[in-house]
Amino acid sequence: MKENSKKWLREDGKKFLREIGIKERQSVLDFGCGNGTYTIPAARVTGKEGKVYAADRDRNSINELLKTAESKGLENIVSLEISEDLKINLENKSIDAVLLYDILHYMDRKQRKELYKEICRILKIGGILSVYPKHNRSDQPLWNLSDMGVEDIVEEIKNSNFHFERKYLKRLMHDGNYEDGVVLNFRKDKTLIIAFGTDNGNDLKDDHFGSAKFFHIYRFHNGKAEMIEERENVKIEENESIKGGDPKKARATANSLYEVDVLAGRRFGPNITRMLNKFACVIVRTDSIIDAVGIIQGKIDEIIEEVNKGKNRKHIVLRP
Repeated sequence: MKENSKKWLREDGKKFLREIGIKERQSVLDFGCGNGTYTIPAARVTGKEGKVYAADRDRNSINELLKTAESKGLENIVSLEISEDLKINLENKSIDAVLLYDILHYMDRKQRKELYKEICRILKIGGILSVYPKHNRSDQPLWNLSDMGVEDIVEEIKNSNFHFERKYLKRLMHDGNYEDGVVLNFRKDKTLIIAFGTDNGNDLKDDHFGSAKFFHIYRFHNGKAEMIEERENVKIEENESIKGGDPKKARATANSLYEVDVLAGRRFGPNITRMLNKFACVIVRTDSIIDAVGIIQGKIDEIIEEVNKGKNRKHIVLRP
């Protein structure tokens, strides 16, 4: 291994990743990781309580990476193979940051669009997408990026539900050598889909959320909230004799709330422990849905933080 690469893996790579937003305890995906130029430093930054997923189609590169990780005592790297359709075998909203470094030039526009869609799916709300678009029009142009400038790449990614955060000019590693390169950081939009339980369309259901006749589905985005749909609740009689709630009823209600991030109501029944595995649950101490929407808007960052905890969520109680 070249001395440059050793220095990068030992020191400079960690400094670089911290500066672009990678933190301790995070889950990171290095997509197109190669032999680990960025994976190894990411594993060191995220630490024992973090996790780095290394994805590449080249099994030999993955094997080399894992050997390097083992030699350095790094146990928080998990290898993933990239499928032909670019699907990523990770759960929805499970990743804090994704690295796309020196990889986009291998993919045509349609493939890149599919990849951004997958990344949006797996990223937590507000998560980082960091891109090193090597081989664009102004930086050793090659293959699918040869006719695209940096601003073209920014616009392409913004159109896939990402907010452009900033552009860095950084000293980084490419093919075993240090060079100056442009790095683009994006954030997944802070968008939440929230369901409110109601019987009459105006007020929150006074009984527990799962017994509501309807769910009013709202989209919260950029400080605004809009109702996008009314859904009828499934008609399954709950067996109230089951301690901890009826799992059949919980599954049926959860299935009817596809694409929803948060459940909001005046009360939740014993099934709340099951529902928290899939949704954040917010108890709002008010009557009208409109008032509840306003209260939630004022606490949206707190709710996003709870959504991003995944299966470690606890319910939130909000008051006027």
